[in-house]
Amino acid sequence: MLELQRNVVFGQFVDTGSVVHRVDARVKIAAAALCIVASFLIDDLLGFGLALALVVGIQALSRIPLGFFLRGSAFFFGFLVFILVFQVLFYTGEASGYLWRWGILSVSAEGLYTAGVLGLRVVFLYYITTLLMLTTSLVDLTNGLELLLSPLQKIRVPVNELVLVFVIAVKFVPIFIEEMERLARAQTARGVPFDEGGAVTRARRLGRLLVPIFINGFARADTLTTAMHTRSYRGGRNRTKLRVMKAGPPDWLALALVTAWMLAAWQL
Repeated sequence: MLELQRNVVFGQFVDTGSVVHRVDARVKIAAAALCIVASFLIDDLLGFGLALALVVGIQALSRIPLGFFLRGSAFFFGFLVFILVFQVLFYTGEASGYLWRWGILSVSAEGLYTAGVLGLRVVFLYYITTLLMLTTSLVDLTNGLELLLSPLQKIRVPVNELVLVFVIAVKFVPIFIEEMERLARAQTARGVPFDEGGAVTRARRLGRLLVPIFINGFARADTLTTAMHTRSYRGGRNRTKLRVMKAGPPDWLALALVTAWMLAAWQL
């Protein structure tokens, strides 16, 4: 039986009641943005190793099992390895010596190093964004983004609308996954097994579900639009909030720790 919800964690929220979940959403968003900027400044394996050590420690504090994260990221890591293999074989930079070469294909130490740094950068970006969503509810994520970007409203940037579109897009990821799993189970009940055959056969069977999935996605989007209009939803700076965010000294201390750690990883 095809089980996608257990194998895709992107966009999900897992409430374990940990200290990481209780950190102010604005602080977590700012820390994640700082880590994303640092990922483009760090350019060696040692720096990324130090940065990843911090993220692994944060995940341990969040009490989200590492096995759950790895199992839910199997598709992502498999696709990343596939891309990195091409990066190594078709490396076009200057290489002082080749470890293996056949025609236009080659393996060099510089290619391996470049692919390693690129892979760590992509893993770090994915790790940060996924961990942010796993430890922050969509309501807190929306409120935090609106508050952080609220100064842009002075220059007539539609912050509320942009944040709403972003949150809906993130929320539709698990919805699409749930819809695909539901359709796959319906097809399996009719005698079309999705867990048998090779990788190409499985991919072709899943490809047949894309059209009904997108049709159902548009239908859900239309229903959501009707519901928002019915409830007279209107974004803007004058909207009140039920939950008021307040960042305390522990939150600012956590942000300072992340900042110092990223600076150390960059300088290292």
